[in-house]
Amino acid sequence: MRTGRQLKSRRGFSLVEILIAVVILSIVSIAAVGLFFAFTKHFEQSADLTAARQRGEMALARLETAVLQAGLSMPNDSTKFKKVYSGGTTGLIQALSNAINGWDKPIYLPDDSNNKVTFEGKDYYKKIGIVYSLSSGIGVLEEYDVSENTEQKLELSEACPLDRIKQTSTGNTTDGWVTFSGCQTPFVVTEIDNTTNPPMLTVKSSRSDLIPFFAELQYLRAMCAYVSSPGGASPQFYIQDVTRGPAQPAVEGVSQVLFSYDDAGSDATNVLTVHLLVRGNRRFPGQVTSGVPGWPVSSTITDEDRHYRLIAISASWRVRN
Repeated sequence: MRTGRQLKSRRGFSLVEILIAVVILSIVSIAAVGLFFAFTKHFEQSADLTAARQRGEMALARLETAVLQAGLSMPNDSTKFKKVYSGGTTGLIQALSNAINGWDKPIYLPDDSNNKVTFEGKDYYKKIGIVYSLSSGIGVLEEYDVSENTEQKLELSEACPLDRIKQTSTGNTTDGWVTFSGCQTPFVVTEIDNTTNPPMLTVKSSRSDLIPFFAELQYLRAMCAYVSSPGGASPQFYIQDVTRGPAQPAVEGVSQVLFSYDDAGSDATNVLTVHLLVRGNRRFPGQVTSGVPGWPVSSTITDEDRHYRLIAISASWRVRN
């Protein structure tokens, strides 16, 4: 026979104990679920903003080479710039103006109401044109004193790549022009002869200049950059290789771009700054963003922008040429 003590030791949990355990388990579960959702939300937000930052960095990378090489081996003064690019029957100036009306400098920001925003006394622009030179690794084998509007044959260390340079009679495409290191005059390419030894390149310019011994041949290019439908439903960052192809979407999700350039006055720094307003991947039913730290003109942020997580990313380069 079992004693009372033995029966008491085998007794189960009381109702109160069970209720206390359920309450504790509920509290722990609620905390765990809340922590899980908080972690998930934080992860989604971080992934969204990381995607936006990557888009911004891609856009800045597309601009960097052009900005750092802007105006290389060419005049920066507007009057001289227009003169040297008026070679041939139409010249390059007309082709540049077809891309951006009035383009007359290596770095050109169109000063009109559709492309300009002024905030706290500072001007910001929505579009930019950049004329720049790219290294070729090809050297000139002699020193040449080139006369104005006179063709000059040049001996080169290597043959000219025909996919990058083309001979022209009009001078209205960028790949029909070249520049040379140590020289401040661009030249129209009138003839390419890769069959001779050494290869020969015939050029002509609108003014006299000296091409130094073993100066490097440089490819002339022009870039136009802007955002289509800024702040709208489907904005995209566009880049055009001017005269060599139409404008192409380069990066999606870039909602707005603003350029500022300190090139005026005696204390000018010649620093070009690019500001990008970039969206994350997800569009929310309601507005999820109010202010964006680092974006210089808050009034340009649209209602459509606010349905996305947004970041502002910027870069500044000193234009040295």
